Amino acid sequence: MLAPARALDFHPGNWEFVVKQGIKGMPGGMGETQWRECLTQANPIPTVYLQARNCRVLESHAVYRTLHYQLSCFTEHGTMTNEGKIHFGSFRMEGSSKSDVGDVAGENMVVRYKFTGRRIGDCQ
Repeated sequence: MLAPARALDFHPGNWEFVVKQGIKGMPGGMGETQWRECLTQANPIPTVYLQARNCRVLESHAVYRTLHYQLSCFTEHGTMTNEGKIHFGSFRMEGSSKSDVGDVAGENMVVRYKFTGRRIGDCQ
């Protein structure tokens, strides 16, 4: 799924992360949520927080411990694009992304995410 990921230096496994979500025009954002996801060398991009049925990598490139990516995801509301950046430490990560959800009530809606995470063990 992600050919350049071989160059990404990170520890695959089960990761727990906290996501802060914000939408333009909503003061204070939408709070924090906590997620867990198995990340592998083939699939190092967390997507569970997007609550999408399927995400496809459109492009990505890794430099040492930082991964830049763009996804196309299918949700119950239609297709959205998500682009972001993740920096992996030995057992920690931090990143940000934004999703273009499309037209909602006559305006283009963009959701921004900031997340931090930690590796909690091997994938089950």
